[in-house]
Amino acid sequence: MRMLFMIFTIAERSFKILELPTTPTLLLRRQSHNYGYDYISPTHIELSREATRLVIRRLQRTVLRLIRDPDFIMSAEANPEMDKEHHESPFAANRKAGASGAGKQDSNCRTCNDFKSWSKQQRLISNVQSAKVKHMAAAEKLTVNAAEDPLPRDDCPLDKVRLGISTWGLLHTMAAFYSDNPTDTEKRDMKTFFEVLSRLYPCEFCAKDFRTDLDVNPINVNSQKELALWLCKFHNRVNDKLGKPLFDCTKVNERWRDGWLDGSCD
Repeated sequence: MRMLFMIFTIAERSFKILELPTTPTLLLRRQSHNYGYDYISPTHIELSREATRLVIRRLQRTVLRLIRDPDFIMSAEANPEMDKEHHESPFAANRKAGASGAGKQDSNCRTCNDFKSWSKQQRLISNVQSAKVKHMAAAEKLTVNAAEDPLPRDDCPLDKVRLGISTWGLLHTMAAFYSDNPTDTEKRDMKTFFEVLSRLYPCEFCAKDFRTDLDVNPINVNSQKELALWLCKFHNRVNDKLGKPLFDCTKVNERWRDGWLDGSCD
């Protein structure tokens, strides 16, 4: 019942009988077209048949729409402008879709643009593709370089830098745990250790510089605090020659024995 009501409502809106005159002439209006029917004239009879076919086709189209979607908007069927939009050509629909979607025409559609606009769009597309190719090539180059220059292994022979870091760690740790009241034997052993190290250190010019500094600034082995302070100053002199930052020697025991006061080493 609901479907029939909708069908006849649409038919009533689309086709309205204007009047029934005394003469056997009937005017039936469909949208903006008036069809006159004079049952005496053969021409009018043909017009009547054409109008009837139009009514039947319209009702058939409405029934099909209701079968596919019972909730379609009735005003779209009764509104001539909406019906006109529905029957527009695919080309017009594509143009409207492009205008409402992105505010511009399809850049790949040469026939939808003038040559200047189309050429500009093609250059933009080409530039984007070129940038993408360059980016991919750069990323591939970085990957190849990373594969060709892998990180050094931990079990490789020490170079000068790694050897120096390891040696300073050993010396500072020895000074950190040196006795506060060392015996004469402990004092002698510590002096002997530094003298031998200055002769046998694997880096030749480093060892020579080590011996020179020992001659100018003799080692102080009277206590743990004095030995740690002497070694810290010695390390700072080497850092100064290499252009590295200097260490605050008042914190030498925090660094190598007790840990930092903020508890970050606990």
